[in-house]
Amino acid sequence: MADGLIQDSMAQPGNNSEINANVIKQNIQMPPELQEAYERVVIAGMKVMFSKESHDFMLRQLQQGGTLGEKLGKGVAGLLLVLFKQSNETIPPQVIIPAGVELVAQAADFLKEAGMEKPTNDDIGQGIEIMINTILQKFGVSPDQMQQMLNQYSNQNIPAPNQMGGQNA
Repeated sequence: MADGLIQDSMAQPGNNSEINANVIKQNIQMPPELQEAYERVVIAGMKVMFSKESHDFMLRQLQQGGTLGEKLGKGVAGLLLVLFKQSNETIPPQVIIPAGVELVAQAADFLKEAGMEKPTNDDIGQGIEIMINTILQKFGVSPDQMQQMLNQYSNQNIPAPNQMGGQNA
């Protein structure tokens, strides 16, 4: 994953840390010009996932076949595609996958806290992978093209705080 959006140390194998929405949120660092759009997508996604109107639909989705990771990944990918359509395709594409990563973790946290499922880091990882692959496929983006887009927001391309506005650290 690209440096700068999702930190490299997040839940590495052997790290023994549990992946949850707070860990993900702390480790996703959006460029300042995309932060507001990212937050709007996450909030909109959570409203849809947890609203009274769509809660029953979400529960029915979880009862369908497949692994928990598949359900998380496909469910969040579908949600993101609906949000993108409802926005008249105005959501910046650069925020869709990072927002989806957080939404997968939010959904997993909900399942765990409600006692409905016990998602593991592997389930969450599989959900994130499936969500990313589904989004890429639906947008007609190859994995190489996505990597190039993410690399433009690597740490090397984001000025350090002391380089912004002439302030000294």
